[in-house]
Amino acid sequence: MLPLIWTVFALCTVGGFLMIAAYWLDVQDRSDLTLRRRIAWSAGTFLFPITIPLYAYHGGAGWPTFLRVAAFLPAVALTLFFLFAFGVFT
Repeated sequence: MLPLIWTVFALCTVGGFLMIAAYWLDVQDRSDLTLRRRIAWSAGTFLFPITIPLYAYHGGAGWPTFLRVAAFLPAVALTLFFLFAFGVFT
């Protein structure tokens, strides 16, 4: 079971990094956002497990369903990391 969980963790981590980059680039590319909102959404990168799903569903991003589901990959990767760190998976 552990190799399967490690594989899921690795895939979620790589996908999470890609989603962080996609989020930031999408925020910078939107011309309908004011400079203040663009800076605020960019600063939200530090709270990525929360802000990326918020942006995908409520920020007016207009992302397709695949990216909306993938917006949760950083949060899943972080959750799996803490589960490994606290010894839930041995």
